[in-house]
Amino acid sequence: MSKVTPLVQLGKWSYILPALCVLGLVLLVPLLFTFWMSFQHMPIGRPPTFIGVRNFARIFQDPLFYHSLRCTVLYAFPAVGIKAVIGLLVALFLNQRFWGRGILRGIAIIPYALPLFIVCVLFWFVYDYRGIGNFLLRLGGLRPIHWLSYQYAMPSIILVNVWHGWPFFYLGFLAGLQAIPTELYESAEIDGASSFDKFRSITLPLLAPVFWIVCGLSLMWTMGILSPPK
Repeated sequence: MSKVTPLVQLGKWSYILPALCVLGLVLLVPLLFTFWMSFQHMPIGRPPTFIGVRNFARIFQDPLFYHSLRCTVLYAFPAVGIKAVIGLLVALFLNQRFWGRGILRGIAIIPYALPLFIVCVLFWFVYDYRGIGNFLLRLGGLRPIHWLSYQYAMPSIILVNVWHGWPFFYLGFLAGLQAIPTELYESAEIDGASSFDKFRSITLPLLAPVFWIVCGLSLMWTMGILSPPK
């Protein structure tokens, strides 16, 4: 068996070195610049001045920071968790072979393809007191509610985010499921494994890298959306 020389390894790295340099500039430079700006006092119309960690001290002493952090956590983590569950269930279903699967796969990404402005307009009709939301509650024998009141505002915006964002999870999970070799499932069936056993021992472990990447990206994006009022 021939050994790989350092020169050959260097040649392999040279193919991706330009892309790594570009990514480093695109990601690292703004990150370092933002970190440097956090130590500056930047009044409008005047040059910035270095003030050390006083910006951080002001943040941690401001009650609004903790209120904002609490609202962000209560919004982002439930929304991401619900989207992950729905996306996984839909991906498992649409990974099966049946007639019309391609059509359903296309329909499933429609909520994610819509601009956020359009989604907000659609849910404005849903959350109106005489809208679709309360109409469905009346059909179920429940009393209508004010969806955007102080009591129901957080669940309402979580519902909007879930409806708009779950196809992102579905697309990621479906790509991960299709990358799993079918031979593993066939071998498990020969050994007498049930559907749950195959899901627990094959699907979940091999889908875990995709799961954490998709959840991490969605969590960052979701946490950047909410801006609670003062």
